[in-house]
Amino acid sequence: SWQIQILRRPALGEEITVCTWPYEIKGIYGLRNFTLMDGTGEYLVKANSCWFLLDTEAGKPVRVTREDVDAYGDEEPKLSMDYAPRKIRLPENLEEKPSFPVRKYHIDTNEHVNNCQYVQMAMDYLPENFKIHQMRAEYKQQARLNDVICPARAVDENKTTVLLNDQKGEPYAVVEFK
Repeated sequence: SWQIQILRRPALGEEITVCTWPYEIKGIYGLRNFTLMDGTGEYLVKANSCWFLLDTEAGKPVRVTREDVDAYGDEEPKLSMDYAPRKIRLPENLEEKPSFPVRKYHIDTNEHVNNCQYVQMAMDYLPENFKIHQMRAEYKQQARLNDVICPARAVDENKTTVLLNDQKGEPYAVVEFK
C-alpha cells in the first residue's frame, strides 16, 4: 500500500533530493518512508508505504530475516506526517465504468500489473481539473496479461475513489485521491 502527500509540486528544473528509509520491519511486512525535498530542505512530498516479502517460487509471503534487513540498512525514525489507515474504506455510491484488458505495457518483471500502472489507470477516472494533494493505493490481488479490469468510481466533495476490479467484482487495487 501507498500513501503519498503532495505538499508542493517542484518547478521545472528545480533541484530536488529524494530520500527513502525503512522505519519498521515486522513479520512479513516492511514499512518505508519516502520524501522529496527542495534545495532548502523543505518537504515537497511525504510518503509512507507498506511492503511484504514474497517467496517468488512459492508465491507466498515469508517472514523477513536479519539477512534481508541487512541488505537495506537498519530502521530509522518514522517520518512525521499524518498517517492514514492502510486500508481504504470502500464507498457505496460507485459508478461502473467500461472494462478493459490488461496490456503488455501494464506488466512488470514479475509478470503482473505494475503498482504504478494501477495508479495511472485510476487517474483516468478523475474529474476534470482535479488537483491531487494525496493519493492512497491499496493493492489486493495481482492482475496479469489479458485479465479484464472492471473500474468503478465514486466522487465525493473532495475525494475520488477508484476500484479496479476483476470480472467477479473483487478489487485488484483501490486508489483514493484527495
